[in-house]
Amino acid sequence: MSVLSEVAPEVVERNVAIEIDQTFVDFDNLNVLNDISLSISEGEFITILGPSGCGKSTLLRVVSDLVSSSKGTISVFGKSPEFARRDRDIAFVFQDAALLPWRTALENVKLPLEMGVKGCKNLHVNEKSPEELLEMVGLKGRENALPHELSGGMRQRVAIARALVCKPKLLLMDEPFGALDEITRDWLNVEIRRIWKETGTTILFVTHSIPEAVFLGQRVLMLEAHPGRVKELIEVELPADRCLSTRETTQFVKIAARLRKLLEEC
Repeated sequence: MSVLSEVAPEVVERNVAIEIDQTFVDFDNLNVLNDISLSISEGEFITILGPSGCGKSTLLRVVSDLVSSSKGTISVFGKSPEFARRDRDIAFVFQDAALLPWRTALENVKLPLEMGVKGCKNLHVNEKSPEELLEMVGLKGRENALPHELSGGMRQRVAIARALVCKPKLLLMDEPFGALDEITRDWLNVEIRRIWKETGTTILFVTHSIPEAVFLGQRVLMLEAHPGRVKELIEVELPADRCLSTRETTQFVKIAARLRKLLEEC
């Protein structure tokens, strides 16, 4: 496995957030994920690339206890995925914002708190109020807007605020910006990195976009298909502070070209 080294200001020892060891996932005798082993530290931002059908979404789902592994072990903050889910350590943002249409933006953000009060004794609450979280994602003044009154990008920002309201340790994002126009997607790429740096949340982010994977990630996990397995784990040699012009740098183009070649080989 070849790795491009990341230039970092300093190496900081961090606890392990996710440990996946020789994990397999089978659906109806079809091997979807094959012998996946991966270690992710707390506070890391990992992007996941690979051809369609390689198991990117399945990997997120097995980590979040939405899908069971057939073999192997998975640890999330030292617990099984089931207990990490029960303890509200995990939040999921899907490609569809999945907001309740009859609830305002603010009411949608508050929903996990309302559900948690009824069903979870280990409820975490973000120090930021739902109103402050909406402001953090750039929606101050739109608290009372209904989903149909918001653009696609705005709805996704509400979904991100909703995911953060219970202060998850791990944020799983499955192509959350895939259906958005390029300008909105670029803006949200910058915003999600800002939010990540501000919150310190560990993020696993699935994408089909090579530029998005390079821009967002500290490391890029490349999966290959049939069955889904790790091809390479590449560290991103870019500054910690990134703006859209970072995409025009020689190093960015070099890493993107490397990933494109790997993707062609999958």
